[in-house]
Amino acid sequence: MKFIKFYLTIILCFLISANTYAEENPDLNPASSGGSSFVQSPRSDVDKFLKSKNMKKGRNVKKDGTPFFVFVGDGEISTNRDNKMIHDARSAAFNEAFIEAKTNYVKSLGLDITRELSSKTYENLMPDTMAEDAIETAVGEDTGSFDKLKKLISVKLDSALKKEGYDPSMADAEKEAIKKKVLRSREITNLFTASAQSMISGFQSYKIFEGANLNERGSITVVALWSPKLNQLSKAIKGGNTNVPKGTPKKPIEEQLKLDNPDVLLASFGTNMYVNENGNLVLVSYGHASPSFENDPGALSTACDIAESRAYENIVSFANEQVMYEEMRREVDKAETFMKNGMQAYESLQGREINNLIKSKSRMKLKGQQLIGAYPIKNPLYNSTDCVAVAQWSAEGVEAVNKSESEMNSTSSSSSSSNQDAQSTTSSETPSDDF
Repeated sequence: MKFIKFYLTIILCFLISANTYAEENPDLNPASSGGSSFVQSPRSDVDKFLKSKNMKKGRNVKKDGTPFFVFVGDGEISTNRDNKMIHDARSAAFNEAFIEAKTNYVKSLGLDITRELSSKTYENLMPDTMAEDAIETAVGEDTGSFDKLKKLISVKLDSALKKEGYDPSMADAEKEAIKKKVLRSREITNLFTASAQSMISGFQSYKIFEGANLNERGSITVVALWSPKLNQLSKAIKGGNTNVPKGTPKKPIEEQLKLDNPDVLLASFGTNMYVNENGNLVLVSYGHASPSFENDPGALSTACDIAESRAYENIVSFANEQVMYEEMRREVDKAETFMKNGMQAYESLQGREINNLIKSKSRMKLKGQQLIGAYPIKNPLYNSTDCVAVAQWSAEGVEAVNKSESEMNSTSSSSSSSNQDAQSTTSSETPSDDF
């Protein structure tokens, strides 16, 4: 009994001392250090904006019970502001950000995930007698001829070394690597793959954030939004019909858009939904392009044509787009204990390989589109003019096309019968909240 009490006392003392040691050494518990802090991220403005709108990433619900979805994506501008093609680069960065936001939605619907984890260990503490064994084998019983012995040693030693991967003709660095004897190694490999794809429609670029330091490459962040009403509008565009959801009538579209504000146009990308004076939903789209040469009317005209086609591209993507996502990530954590030059040493390696692929495809006959205008803009922050094309799709546009087709067919039938500063962050205007 005395022995039991003795051992219990020892264990209790150990626990008390261990606890005291942990308290006196907060480094053992990172959470108790008090040294951690949140760092401002590139999306801090996005988070503030969503909070101001009482929105969150993912699924949201309006007061009337209508669901809508919000997703965010980032794109990197590939060049700085001094490049003459800067606005093409900004357009590409927007496309990257917008498709990433849509991909985040597709991923939220479900991911096909595969994971492979492997752990490999190796240990070799056997004496390294490779050279000695080769010499012993070469000498054998015949030691009468010195020349013969020398030749045999050379042949046998070379043969033994080659079996270990050693070649006298290889580079010195490779020779040294072979001579390194690994005593123990441990390698953990993690292989992760994921894929997802879906047809999507009805996503608008609800809010755009763009920022960059002077003489540095910038970035664009897109807040993308989907709602049942936007989806109904996309179906109307895809079908080329006039059956669009109704909203509260507002001013004509051109009066709602700030077409006389170059800063707003410069920061506007993608597609936005508005309600026109007839109460019909209208999709407004923006396209950007840089002229190949400054102060060249022909080059500027070409840039505006490209911007117009990009605006129409955005409308098609809004109405009918297939998005496919594939991700591969391989991670390696490796540690080696080895002998080299008679000394024991230790090395570790942490490696990561990422290969992500996003593809989208849009195709449809677009009907009812109209160019509102193309606006060449020169901003002191950029060394190139930006031609911003503003286009729209409307039910009224479809009706006008249908009427023109009917009139032309009727005429044709009749004829045939007869015979800033260093730090700059900009954002676009937020479209109508009637989504």
